[in-house]
Amino acid sequence: MLNESLGVSDLSGSPMCINTMKVLTYICDNDGITLTKSEASYRKFVTWAAEEFGWPGFEAEELYRLNRVLNEPDFPPLAIMHELLVGSRLIRHYKSKALLSQAGKAMLGDYGALQAELFDTFFIAFDHAGHERFPIEYEEADVVHFLGVIQNRLDGWVPLTELAGWCLPLDLITSYRFSPVQDASFYLFSHLVRPLLWLGMIEEHNVEDKRLRIEDRRYRKTPLFDRFLSFWLIRDGGATIH
Repeated sequence: MLNESLGVSDLSGSPMCINTMKVLTYICDNDGITLTKSEASYRKFVTWAAEEFGWPGFEAEELYRLNRVLNEPDFPPLAIMHELLVGSRLIRHYKSKALLSQAGKAMLGDYGALQAELFDTFFIAFDHAGHERFPIEYEEADVVHFLGVIQNRLDGWVPLTELAGWCLPLDLITSYRFSPVQDASFYLFSHLVRPLLWLGMIEEHNVEDKRLRIEDRRYRKTPLFDRFLSFWLIRDGGATIH
């Protein structure tokens, strides 16, 4: 169950929710966002978003250190946000513009409902593989189980490799690119960790150290996780089904 009653102050740690609301408001106030032929946002809007968002790890200064000009793919949070907005049908593309749908108009100002919509779209309808350099898929992956592990075991800092072992059957992984634990770590970062980080539901330890490999990073849940998400744990014999 998702708590849609949370307000802007409750969700201040969710950069995806807070900044998506800024985009919805921008579209409303500016009669849409002009799109390129590939249906990405025009540079003028990308520049505005980079400066307005102040996204942790993707601040405008850092983005311009790597790029002379900014296109949407150069700003990954914005590119993913755009896909989430289309996937959730909060915006629609029409005559080279991104416009609010009726659902998008109804979402203006309702931060709790927006957080819930973004969460659902991230974990149900989003193409994570499209943002992976080396896409990895696991048939046994169970997002509800992953979330149960976060809820029950991430009160303190946990290395991503340890989280991978709790979430995925590493001993059954026989086909891999690097190693079973490394592949599982990359998979979890893309499919679980990054969405929860950007929704403010987990946090990363020592985030300033850019030299850390993904699998060496440590995470714990934030208070928002339990305030926003709750679900029943059903006992089936000796096993727990999330």
